[in-house]
Amino acid sequence: MAEAAPPPVTVTERLDVILDAAFRAFATYGYRRTAMDDIAKGAGISRSTLYLHFRNKEDIFRSLAIRYFDEALRDMGAALERPGQSLEQALLAAFIAKDGKFMEAVLTTAHGEELMDAGFSVTGDLASAGEARMVQLLGDWLARRPIPPGLGTAHDVAATIMTAIKGLKTSVRGMDDYRAGQARLAALFARALA
Repeated sequence: MAEAAPPPVTVTERLDVILDAAFRAFATYGYRRTAMDDIAKGAGISRSTLYLHFRNKEDIFRSLAIRYFDEALRDMGAALERPGQSLEQALLAAFIAKDGKFMEAVLTTAHGEELMDAGFSVTGDLASAGEARMVQLLGDWLARRPIPPGLGTAHDVAATIMTAIKGLKTSVRGMDDYRAGQARLAALFARALA
């Protein structure tokens, strides 16, 4: 009896494979040096097949940003809602979930600064919208807790927290330093909100 053919790959599965390959290529070669050929080879497809899904590498980079924000929001929400956590633990879990695999690539590869720059120039509009959604998510979560007088609304506090996390990226020397900074910020904000 002949073996059954494997099920066909869905468009969503193919896009995930392409975006995973693109992420690896950008982390390995940087944004400028990554070519469409690098991404196609990494995804195990032809260049012409790649062009059926994406116009150019900017289009791919923007799609990566969309996926990053969708995943980060999903993971942040789950981290915040995990039962049995202190406020500090929930905030730290949300900060780590927010990063996805992007910050690790930024802080552990030779091309991290270039990826950050490309993120600002190629996906600035998407980043602004994604960060606003993160502030909204965190603000909605904080609104279910008492906010001490003088700190503003839950959404004001959320915006301040997200600004502090964003600023942390520019002052750290590596992943361990970044995680330590996130832990300090989680502790500071948790104590301020207690």
